[in-house]
Amino acid sequence: MIKAIDPQAGQTIYDAAAGSCGFLVEAFDHLKAKKSTLSTEQWDFIQRDTFFGFEKTSLAYVMGMMNMILHGIESPNLFRGNTLTQNIRDIQEKDRYDIILANPPFGGKEKSQIQQNFPIQSNATELLFLQHFMKTLKSGGKAAIVVPEGVLFQTNSAFKQVKQELLENFNLHTILSLPAGVFLPYSGVKTNVLFFERSGGTSDVWYYECEPEQKLTKNKPITDEHLKEFVELYNSRETTDRSWTVSASKLAEDYDLSAKNPAKQKDAKHLAPSDILKQIRTKEKLVSGLLDEIEDLLAEK
Repeated sequence: MIKAIDPQAGQTIYDAAAGSCGFLVEAFDHLKAKKSTLSTEQWDFIQRDTFFGFEKTSLAYVMGMMNMILHGIESPNLFRGNTLTQNIRDIQEKDRYDIILANPPFGGKEKSQIQQNFPIQSNATELLFLQHFMKTLKSGGKAAIVVPEGVLFQTNSAFKQVKQELLENFNLHTILSLPAGVFLPYSGVKTNVLFFERSGGTSDVWYYECEPEQKLTKNKPITDEHLKEFVELYNSRETTDRSWTVSASKLAEDYDLSAKNPAKQKDAKHLAPSDILKQIRTKEKLVSGLLDEIEDLLAEK
């Protein structure tokens, strides 16, 4: 995700569900690799004013803070608290960030008191976090967010409304479809990564389907090699056996954003009604014949 987004010196980077701060640390290492080309002012900005995050649980907060300091970030802007308690209606441009990288918790449920902080209310934490990220992304900013498969295919009122806003008010240009098992042993849920920018509406979405040859397990996890092609094609958005493009107008018909690789879609064979009836009658005769044989066998016994 960081290789695709390619953070630059001077940009602010945010994770509202920071955990052990893996995204922020990786982003720091990405910027540190360019240290020889940076000015003293740029490096000081990276150390003190680049990385921001929230973490709800005390243990993960301590681990995240320690992780950032040990990797060389002198002044981490990591805060302990539940991100979802913030009313997103109060967020102004000064509160927004250039880059958002996150893997928010999913599968949880939030109380109605928390839901009131969001224009589109839902008890699904993943939907509330997605609204938060959309609201905290700066104009021209870039986001890469991990979401469970359900966010893409569910089309009930809340999910549909959030996806409608995402397509109409943001440029959801890329969806990376990940295989099931990426987060084993913690979760076997199939996930996707949404790449979007606050730069006008979506015209079309480029999909990439990551499909390792072997099933992912705890001892055989996903690797950089599995995603190498995705990173290479990210900017060119080429069409391959694993990647394709769908227009936003097509997706807006039902707001089902799940990946459906056209290379795998088989043309359905549509039979005439008379032919369907003939097939049914033929199968009925076969079943009837088998039942007669069974009856004869039972009679012999």
